[in-house]
This record gives sequence, C-alpha cells and structure tokens, in this order.
Amino acid sequence: MKSFLCGGLWAGPAQGVLPPSKISISGERIMDISPVAGTHSHLFVIPGFVDAHCHFCWSGLESLYLDLCGTASAKDLLDLVSSEIDSEGTGRILRGFGFDCSSWTNPVLPLLAELDRATGNRPVFIRRICCHKALVNSAMLDILPEECPGVDYTTGIIREGVIFDFESLFPPEPYTLDKACSKATELAFSSGVTALCTFEPLITTEVLLKNRPSIRMSICLFGKDAGFPGEAPRSLERIIPGIDGLKFFLDGSLGASTAAVSGSYADGTVAEPLLSDEQVLRSLELADSLGLMPVYHAIGGRALAQIDRVSHNFRKERKMGYPRTVRIEHAEELTADWPGCWDTSIHRFVMQPNFVSRWQNKGGLYEGILGRDRALALNPFSLVADAGFSLGFSSDGMPFGPLLGLGGATDHPLDEFRIDTATALNAYTLEAAAICGFQDIAGDLTAGRVADMTVLSADPFHTSWDEIEVAATIVGGQIVFGPETLLEDV
Repeated sequence: MKSFLCGGLWAGPAQGVLPPSKISISGERIMDISPVAGTHSHLFVIPGFVDAHCHFCWSGLESLYLDLCGTASAKDLLDLVSSEIDSEGTGRILRGFGFDCSSWTNPVLPLLAELDRATGNRPVFIRRICCHKALVNSAMLDILPEECPGVDYTTGIIREGVIFDFESLFPPEPYTLDKACSKATELAFSSGVTALCTFEPLITTEVLLKNRPSIRMSICLFGKDAGFPGEAPRSLERIIPGIDGLKFFLDGSLGASTAAVSGSYADGTVAEPLLSDEQVLRSLELADSLGLMPVYHAIGGRALAQIDRVSHNFRKERKMGYPRTVRIEHAEELTADWPGCWDTSIHRFVMQPNFVSRWQNKGGLYEGILGRDRALALNPFSLVADAGFSLGFSSDGMPFGPLLGLGGATDHPLDEFRIDTATALNAYTLEAAAICGFQDIAGDLTAGRVADMTVLSADPFHTSWDEIEVAATIVGGQIVFGPETLLEDV
C-alpha cells in the first residue's frame, strides 16, 4: 500500500472540499481518505481531469510540426516558414499550425505570391489555430486533387472543406504517427489529464485502435469517414467496436467567419449551416443504426437552433422515443436559441472555457467580428449548468490543457454566465467523465474508487488559476507525471 499527504482536496459534488488528508492507495484503487492534523503540504487533490473534446493525434503531431503560435504578423509567419523550408521533420510537405491572425496588429494574411517567394517549390500547408482555415502555397495547390472544396486557388486560403481531409489525402509517415501518439500521451499526463475523448479521421482512428496509447480514451470518428452522406468505407465495420461516436459539422469557426451565427458578422458576412435539416436527420439515423452517439459541432445560433429542432422532431417521431444521448460541442452562441426545445434527458453540452480566456476578452477576436454585446453573450456556462444539463469541459487542443482555460469559466466577462470553482471542476472532471462514458471515474473520490487523480500545486478555491500548476498526475494508483517520491510505501 502507498499513501501521500495533501493540504486539501475537492472530492466531488457529493463531498465538496475536504481538509488536509492522507490518501491511501492499494493497487489501482483508493483504500482510504482520512483527515490529518499538522501537515504543511500545499498540494491540492482533485479527481483526474478529463478532456471531453480534443484531437489526440493532432496534438501529438503539433509537437513535430512547425509551431506558428508565436507569430505576430504576416512577416513573422513568412520568415519562420522560410527558415524551416529545408527541414525534413514533416516529410515531403512542410506542415505548420497555430497561427492566429486575430492577435496580430495587422490581421491581413500574406498573399499567395509572398508565400511562394518564401517557400519555393516545396509544398506548404499551415493551419490556423482553429483548424477551420489554412494557407497553402502554389506547390501545394499543384498536388491537391482537382476542385477541392473550400480552396481559393487565387489566394491559397482554404476554409473548411479539404482541411479535414488533409491527413487522409497526404498521410503522415507511420513512424511520425507513432511518435505523435507518444508525445500526445506525455502532453496529456503533464497537463493533469487522466482520460479524454478524441475526434479523429479514419486514418488516425485505425492507428489508435491498433496501437492503443496508455491513456484512457474514447474515440469519435468524423461522420464523413463513416461514409456520410455517401457510402460507408469497407473498413468501417471492422472499427465500429472500438469507437463511441460520430461527429458531424453543422458549421465552422468564429475565427474563420464560418460559424453559422445569428444574423451576420460585423463585416456583413453571412455563414450558412453546412447541412440541411434532411441531412441532419440522416446523420441521426446513421448514428442510431450503428449504435453510436451522434455528436454535433455547433457554434453559431443558427446551427444550434437546427440541431435542437431536428433532434427534437426526430425523437418526437419515434414511437418508442429516442433514448440515445446527443452531444452538442461548443454551443458558443447558445443564447440565440434558448430555451428552445433542449431536453436534459437527451442533450449533453461540451464547452471550452479556454475560448473565453483567449478570444472573448475586451478588444479580442469575438468583439472584433461580432461587436461587444454579442461577444459578451457567448459561452453562457451558467445557463447550461443552472438548467440542469450535463456540462463537460474540454480544450479542443487550443491549446491542450485544462488549467489554461478554467479561468474563462469562473471569470467569464459577464457575471451572469460565470460558474463557481466547484462547478467548473466538476465539468472538467466527473461530469466530463460521465459524458465520455467513463463511469468508473465519474464518481467522487472515496474508498474503493479507481485512483485517477490530479495533484495541483495550490488550492483553486483560494488561488487564481494562472498561479496554479499540475504537480502530479496519478492514473490507476501509479504516478504518470510528477515526482515518484510523492507516493510513499506504508
């Protein structure tokens, strides 16, 4: 048996915050949690973080690709890409990620001719932070299939479309994917994440099912890789037992101005939902026929109203009802369709507090593209939680890691949409676990429970999130991140 001391812990909503304690572990389970006096430990224990929406393989690939997150202008981007044009780390194609032009002083993207001068004849593909927009050079345009959806061949800018088929069209080398999975596991554990739900294309889903990483995960396959709206691939039947859901895009992203918001963007742009009501209905039927959870990416009010309406009618038309859970991802402009027909027995919401921290601040991206009042009303966490819906949190890999976003939930720019620390922790731990199907870690920390825990450097009930770090991560009673000396033999 092993044990360690902590200065306090949040055990879950049933028990709340407990005083300084000694946590005893035998094998993979907690044997006892008992109060102790006189400890000077500053460590604070919570149930393990669960990232309910991420892109596991892509997070690992990011560690191998060209990191453009720190660029502050089009010139910065071009200089960095040019400096790496002869590197071989990403194979034939130079692949980059993470630029966020909304944070630049001048948010204008480089011209295709400028990118060509910086890159020469090597194909280049670089994604914006949201992954719904990308830049390519002429050498990349030359090898893309003809008439790729979303590609502007005059500017080299891609919105939606082929971006989500890129890994299938140009698969990374097998050794690169293996290394990416290893890197992603390390990243998750160092972030305090003990379990996750990942959204993957067919190619990486097959890799994950063949070589299961050591972290607990649930896999959702993109609906298009299940043949939607066409014919299913032959390999689908083989992988169905290993996946839990199908993801369908109803709109794009706010950063790419492709989210189907209510009304228009500040510049007059109007983005339509990506699917018709009939297509959404067929997606529900497909998921139901395969025994998988339907998962919908819906950011804008019009996309949210659509899935609310169609899923309500779908259930209503079923004589025996429709008991399967419908997951709604993001739901940023939810106030535009509230209360609607949302049903606590059917709908589950997975939202991203890091989006608030990054883009919903004064003068930020959301204000610039929607105006101040509409920007403030985004991500209404309390609206969901107070109405009794299951609310899970996730990072969506922008960037990966719960601590980087939790302040967005407890310090939302509108007081009325803030949630307290306990509710935020629950959304990123136990509720996220329940939504993802990890029932054995969806309950409070107590004797007999699986010993999956995150050890924080300080008490989040009395310390700002930006002052807290992950001190250790424990999975199944084993330290997977942090000092091994934390657990002492009893």
